[in-house]
Amino acid sequence: MIRGRIRIALCGLIALGAYSVACHRNARVRRDDDVGPVVKDSSRAVAPMTDASVVAFFKDTTVASVFSAEGQIFQLQTPAQRHSLHASLRRERELWQARKPRDYRFLLRVGCFCPGPRGWLLMEVRSGHPLRAWDKSGKSAALTDWNTFSIDGLYDDLERAADNVDEFQIAFDPRWHFPRYVRTSLRGPDAWSIIEARALRPI
Repeated sequence: MIRGRIRIALCGLIALGAYSVACHRNARVRRDDDVGPVVKDSSRAVAPMTDASVVAFFKDTTVASVFSAEGQIFQLQTPAQRHSLHASLRRERELWQARKPRDYRFLLRVGCFCPGPRGWLLMEVRSGHPLRAWDKSGKSAALTDWNTFSIDGLYDDLERAADNVDEFQIAFDPRWHFPRYVRTSLRGPDAWSIIEARALRPI
């Protein structure tokens, strides 16, 4: 759980374990005496509104196959490949931490086999936390657990995913060092999850 929110992709596969930026919330049964203070989901409190100024951010989100050939592929059944992936994530995250802007916007699209690819969102992150989101038409979008997160939140999820999936394909942005394309999968044709991020701009 990251700051009280869980982004774990079940997608019908319990084997995905801790990973997730792609599908549904993972619920854990608790006893009454184990339940802490209730935190309300404030995502619905954001009044729908259209902002024409954000539409320009989506100009490079033309329709394309989500299954990309870019990036390195790691076969994680092999311990050496798993170690190599962790090392790559650690190295790129250190570069991201050294250069990241305090406040920024970026385009984000996530999907997995069960709902399929979702639409692009423009994310606004301030002080490391997702604050607002807009869809391609410029309308405010709700901040949800599985498809809206910061770059730091994405790195947290990917580090967990590296121990819970069979194959991992990843490409990094050469300037800012955030993961710009990530595909994970388990054995089988329908066990995939994809994250795309691009157009990061400081604000």
